Amino acid sequence: MQDGNNGKTIVRYAMEYGIYFGLFLIVKFLITTQSTKFIALNVLAEILFVSIPFVLYYLMKMYRNKEKGRVGFVHLWTFGIFLFFFASLLSGLVQYVFYQYIDPLYLEKQIAALLDMLAMLSNQQGSEFLQMMREGLEKGGAPTAIEMVYQTILSNVFFGSLLSMLLAWIMRSRKLKINTLR
Repeated sequence: MQDGNNGKTIVRYAMEYGIYFGLFLIVKFLITTQSTKFIALNVLAEILFVSIPFVLYYLMKMYRNKEKGRVGFVHLWTFGIFLFFFASLLSGLVQYVFYQYIDPLYLEKQIAALLDMLAMLSNQQGSEFLQMMREGLEKGGAPTAIEMVYQTILSNVFFGSLLSMLLAWIMRSRKLKINTLR
């Protein structure tokens, strides 16, 4: 939908607001990666994760207000999908730099820690499955930086689409139908 005043399309709005949402996702990512070193950041990372629907709601509301309330369910949902896509592209760039250059062993360390925790929880240190997973990790079974970024972008867009669908349904414009009897 285009606004008669400035001619912006839904994609243009999503790109503009996607910068802000992308910066939010970058901060969330950086705090999450540092929460392994500083335990106090775990709480902040969880708060940022839980606040994603509220940030999305705020951005969708700003878009709806810019369009003077003339948007319906499909427009809001589409805006949310585009918003997650553009924000994920921006945060994916930072994730790639982090995984590839800043801490190349981050993913391997996280997978190894997950396997250790799984072994501890299952009380089976010598489990055949866990042993196979450890061998695979030692042979380079961890995803590369670009694979991880690609997977993150796809999952952000998928789950963002579901969240946008829910919020778009809540925010859709409701037109009252008045039945008059004559």
